[in-house]
Amino acid sequence: MATEPEEEKAYEVKDKRRVNPDGTLRENQEAQSKEQNSESQQNTQAAGAQTTQEQAEQMSLPKVYDLIQFMVGMLAEQAWVRMGIRLAPGQKEPEKDLVQAKVAIDTIVFMVDRIAQYLDDNDRRTLRALVSDLQINFVKQSG
Repeated sequence: MATEPEEEKAYEVKDKRRVNPDGTLRENQEAQSKEQNSESQQNTQAAGAQTTQEQAEQMSLPKVYDLIQFMVGMLAEQAWVRMGIRLAPGQKEPEKDLVQAKVAIDTIVFMVDRIAQYLDDNDRRTLRALVSDLQINFVKQSG
């Protein structure tokens, strides 16, 4: 079995001792070390500021369309609860309040109509299906 010659690894040795071999202080080394530390801290702070700025750009405000979709989901849940189809958290029996359910559904219809043109086809279909389900169930609960 032949052994391959190992390549020598290059190492850089830095003498960080603060004292010369004769016992005197290394003033130049100390000054250089402080300058390097200062530069290093400045670079780190600059990189941190850039990272913070990038994070701020990435964490920009949500689009109004996304907020409206979120609110539609909240109102839809309230409509289901007010129609007596779902239980409110902490309740043992459903309570019907069709007036509030109608207001929630009408508001959902308005909001979906306002943002539909800005949504992709899948989101638009999903919201339209939600509106239809709510309206059909409202009619059933009213009758």
